Amino acid sequence: MLSFQKSLVITLCGIMSQAVPAFADEADVFNLNATLYSMRDNNLFRLAPSANPQALGLDGRSDSVTMTSLGLNFNKLLGNQRVIANLTALDSRYQRNDYLNFLAINYDAKLLWTVGRRWTGELSLDQNEALNTFSDYTNYRQRNIRTTDNQRFSANYWFHTSWAAVAGVYRTSVANEQPFLAESDYSGTGYNVGVRYRPVSGNTLTARAATLDGTYNKRKFNTVSQYDNGFQQNVYGLDLDWRLTGKSQVKGRLDYLERQHEHFSSRDYSGVVGNLDYVYSYSGKGLLTLGYKHDLASFQQVTASYYELDEINLLAQWAATAQVTAGARLGYGWRSYKGEIITLPAGFVQREDKYTRLGFDLGYQPARWLQLKAGITFENRNVNYDTLDYKDRIGFVSATLQY
Repeated sequence: MLSFQKSLVITLCGIMSQAVPAFADEADVFNLNATLYSMRDNNLFRLAPSANPQALGLDGRSDSVTMTSLGLNFNKLLGNQRVIANLTALDSRYQRNDYLNFLAINYDAKLLWTVGRRWTGELSLDQNEALNTFSDYTNYRQRNIRTTDNQRFSANYWFHTSWAAVAGVYRTSVANEQPFLAESDYSGTGYNVGVRYRPVSGNTLTARAATLDGTYNKRKFNTVSQYDNGFQQNVYGLDLDWRLTGKSQVKGRLDYLERQHEHFSSRDYSGVVGNLDYVYSYSGKGLLTLGYKHDLASFQQVTASYYELDEINLLAQWAATAQVTAGARLGYGWRSYKGEIITLPAGFVQREDKYTRLGFDLGYQPARWLQLKAGITFENRNVNYDTLDYKDRIGFVSATLQY
């Protein structure tokens, strides 16, 4: 059965599709797109080189996947209020492992509202459905779709031309199709408050505090394995979006995060997290982005409660002509797992992951309504437990029609 939010967005897109003739004289109000995407993954289940697929009940390591999507997009200014809605139906078909086939309905819709000269804000909802990656989920013969839903309301009161008080409330939920204790289902409600500085240049700096009260769903409270039934997460931080020159810009956040559980403090964690991206437009046709990320994320097992993540990424984009574009991505990261709730045996060390990613893609747009793309991605994970190592290569081609 469709959720209320999903039904609402589908109904909204249906109404908009009936209204297309009325918008015929306005550019980019209502758009349709369809994409055919074909992918070859040579290690779909992220198996270690020493793993025997047949022993795990699998036909092999690789598979070919065909994805077909249909998207509806709406963007309309109604007086001082802007309405934006996107709905995508994505059908994924696996040639060898057809039990993984699924139809995802993803959407986001928002109202950017304004009242008078001092009040602005946003009302939004979104949903994303995707297959859990097999890099962490290892029940290979069970499809596991992960659904994330968010609803938000925010308000800004501009008590000065450059200063605003900000506040918001939000609700979030994550649901797995199959049990996945390391990244369990949860739902939560929260709020945030802060202050924003925005000079005439359009740059922004925001100081904020946020709290989220969460409840773990569809798992039993367990005092032995210390699986709790709830948590509270508090975040205090700064957001930055600042143009340094006409060619360079920095975007990022710096937070102090603390997560506390209702009954088992051994699952708690806290620390400084954040990310920073430096964007440089070295020409009218080229763009470079260098980013660094440090994070703490829940990952609950008996040998760990969370992991610490550090990641560096470099992205290059180039428009060779009006029709031809190219892109390259290079990433390196490492995870350190922490917060064990049992005493580790002698000689047993905590898990640590190191991974590298490299990708290239090429795009060609022979007409305004058609875009063709092809690319390849390489990924390598090296873990201090050899059974968790893997190498993966993905190649794809796609065609997108836009109306």
